[in-house]
This record gives sequence, C-alpha cells and structure tokens, in this order.
Amino acid sequence: MDKSMKISVAVPSYNYGKYIYYCLKSIKDQDYDNYEVLISDGGSNDNSLEVINDFCNADDRFILVSTSDIGQSDAIMKSFSCATGDIFCFLNSDDVFLSDDSFSVVVSSFVNYKHCDIISFDGYYIDKKNSYIRKVDLRYHPLDDSSNMKYRTAVLQPATFWRRKVYENIPLDIESHYVFDAKFFYLAYVNYSWMDLTKPLAGHRLHGVNKSLQISPERINEISELERLKFGKYSFRVYYIKVISNLIKVTNKIPYFGGRLSKIIYYFVNSVSFISFYRIPGI
Repeated sequence: MDKSMKISVAVPSYNYGKYIYYCLKSIKDQDYDNYEVLISDGGSNDNSLEVINDFCNADDRFILVSTSDIGQSDAIMKSFSCATGDIFCFLNSDDVFLSDDSFSVVVSSFVNYKHCDIISFDGYYIDKKNSYIRKVDLRYHPLDDSSNMKYRTAVLQPATFWRRKVYENIPLDIESHYVFDAKFFYLAYVNYSWMDLTKPLAGHRLHGVNKSLQISPERINEISELERLKFGKYSFRVYYIKVISNLIKVTNKIPYFGGRLSKIIYYFVNSVSFISFYRIPGI
C-alpha cells in the first residue's frame, strides 16, 4: 500500500482518564503508521494527562498541543491548527477504533474513490467495559438515507474522515458545544462529495453522560440554530424547536417529576419527528 497519505487525528480530552487509554491505544495499534495524534486537553483533574503523557513520551506521533480550551469544538480546532496530514478526523477520548486496519481501510478508500472528499463508515456502540452493545444504525427510518441530510444530519462522527481542503474551508464553530459536528457535517455534505461505506471502523461509547443524549435547553437551542442554518430564520422548524426548548426549561425546574416530564417530551417530540419522516424536527 502507498503510505504517502498522512492521517491527522484530533483527540479532545477532558476528565475521561478511565477511557482515554483505550482511545489512544486503538490508534497506537494501527497497522498503518503514517499518522499523527494531536491531543487537546481542557484542564483535566483526573489521570487523563498522565495517560496522555505516557503515550507522548513513548511515541513522537502522539503530541499534546493544548492544555486549555473553551470546549470540545475549540479543543478540536486547536489540534487541527497543528495538523500536517492529508486526511482529517477526530476521535473523542471515550471512543475507539475497532480494528488495527481502520486507517488502512480509510486510506485505501480515499485512494480508490479519488472523487470523494468525505467518507463515513459504520461502527458499533460499546459500553463502559469495551464490550460491543449493537451496531450503530443512525438511519433507522425505512425511507432514510444520507440524501436526507438536510432534514436529519445523522453521522457517526468517530467513523467519518475528510480531506484537508474540507477542514480548510469549513472550520468547526468553536462557539457551539452540542451540535458543532452536525453543523460541520451538514456544510461538508452540501459543499463536497460524500460517500457512505459499510465497513465498521469505530466504537462509540455509551456511558450515560454523552452530550448528544442530554435533554437541556442549551443543547436544544443549538439545534434551533442548526435548523436556522438549514432552512432560514423564519422557518417553522426554528420556532418549533425554540418552543420545545422553553418547555424543557420549565419542566427541568419542576422538583421531583421535572426530569421525567422532560424525558416524556423528548420521546414524544422525537416520535413525531420519526412519523413525519423528519419534516417535523426532533431533538
């Protein structure tokens, strides 16, 4: 295999010391060696930095580029600002690559599909103990596929890779803390050539505090901003999501039963979205 193509992996880190070893080791174990790992830690006070420094001291492809940031998206951008690779991706410190040929598959795919700028692969959910839970199926609606990205930007982030020019023209929004990846992938989909491949490459860890599962007004407000980007500020979808955000804000303040009410709203809103084939947005 031609190993001239370099992969730059950004790893944002913050207090995931119990998982980051498995994240970095899944990169270290790759059979393709032309890569760099650019780690940005947001000021962890657990053992994260100890683990990071062990990898950096043992292998000069692992580099700690920052020890402070204003959030996950800012951490990733700090890493990418130092990147020298041809292919970019970011792997959260609680996620992993599933097999030692993941990078080989990525490079071969970009070589074989020269017209493609972004390639998204499959993956599995894993638990706290690194056991497989089930295959990730983000397109669970019978009519859904990546052509529906405007209505539902569902992408398995740790299994998605893109060429340098995509990063250079579409930087991550560092002011966004919840949907910056969805915003990036939507803009990349609109402006560049996208391909989905079925090879499972990444393990997305479920541990109960994943940001994407939080039912908070802050996250829902960011979803509203994403809808504004897609459909314009006067879209029904924007106002609908803002109403849901305000409702969640109220229910979250109710003692004892507020959390349960918020979950009921969450499941109801997403069920309606599913039934409408995402023409009514979900949260």
